Amino acid sequence: MVETCEIGPLQVEMESSQLRFRFAAPDAMTLEIPMSLEEELSSYLAEHEERIAGSRLVIDLQDLPAISSRQLGIMLTIRKVCQPVGPIELEAVSEGVRYLLNLTKMAQYFNLPEAASD
Repeated sequence: MVETCEIGPLQVEMESSQLRFRFAAPDAMTLEIPMSLEEELSSYLAEHEERIAGSRLVIDLQDLPAISSRQLGIMLTIRKVCQPVGPIELEAVSEGVRYLLNLTKMAQYFNLPEAASD
């Protein structure tokens, strides 16, 4: 069973062995980052601590051909809050997003899947 909620600009899905974060509006390049995002994410993790323990943590970048600095900031906030739980994996990373993550050295903060080879 998948439980879904929205926290700020994020859609959060909790399954039995996975916690998945997605941007609720992936095409919105100018997302507002609520000042309370870190606090809201922390509260969510604390509330579901037992269920999340040992889960795979994923930021799903599906439908995101490019990424804004605000989206990068949100991703780093997710990483910061989830760091005690475990590493964050990225999924569905487009070549454009992969390029930017590598260019900005942000790829080092996430488990980035290998690029698809042709």
